[in-house]
Amino acid sequence: MSSDISYDPVSAIDENEAVGLTADIFLDIRQTMKIPLVTSIWRGLADIDDSLEAVWSMAKPIYQTEKVEKKLKAIISKIDLPLPSPLENDEFESCGLTSQDWEQILTILKAYNRSNGMNMVALHSMIKLNFPKITINTTSNEKINWPILPKLMQREQINDDTWDLICDVNSLCAPNGKKSHVATLWRHLAHWPSFLKIINKKLKSLNKTNTLQSLLLKTKTELNQNGLQLKSKEFFNHNLSPKAYSTIKDYVYRETQVVRMVIIGQTVQNWIESQKNLQI
Repeated sequence: MSSDISYDPVSAIDENEAVGLTADIFLDIRQTMKIPLVTSIWRGLADIDDSLEAVWSMAKPIYQTEKVEKKLKAIISKIDLPLPSPLENDEFESCGLTSQDWEQILTILKAYNRSNGMNMVALHSMIKLNFPKITINTTSNEKINWPILPKLMQREQINDDTWDLICDVNSLCAPNGKKSHVATLWRHLAHWPSFLKIINKKLKSLNKTNTLQSLLLKTKTELNQNGLQLKSKEFFNHNLSPKAYSTIKDYVYRETQVVRMVIIGQTVQNWIESQKNLQI
């Protein structure tokens, strides 16, 4: 049985093409989570039995507690992510990437890592705790100023060689190898094929001893045993369709879905931030 996601992030609605209520919800998601983009779980739900509004209305109070970010940081710290091998001088010189390129790549990673990580923690707790109704006791005035991100390219805008490279790096720990649904992060990084080549090589080398796969299972266990706990006396009667419910549950309970992208994305971010020769 495949553990791939039930929708295709590539063909899911583009947030820039959303209108009406869907566009309003996408805006609310970005503002509530303090992110510059809407990741695929929300875009996918928009096309699954009109479940976007229902899921977001139940999940939003969880994101507003501020406990989500703290739990995410605690999990990442406990997992103790390894670093791929350093960027060699010849790799740095031959990749043709400028300091501005590396800065943009890092910003994209940070945006996806924040969004995927918060989704992992919040939606996992929502499912595990059976859709709790909670009271918001804290508010935050913190603002995150994101620079303008390069446009997310559609499949037809990406040449076949780069697409093959995207599918290759996306296959790492993926349920169906190169035939797995492509995570949106890699499509956003398609502006820099040379970076994809480098990080593909680094990640595959790191995982020769199943390092990443073991981290996915460790993270899944940590979520199940020590995930976000919320006190609640009331619970939503979610009335979600079986497909919508299973989409969310699989998204957070199967280590090959959002857990995989959180671990890989955070590993790549840490790796870039550790490279002194990039000067970013």
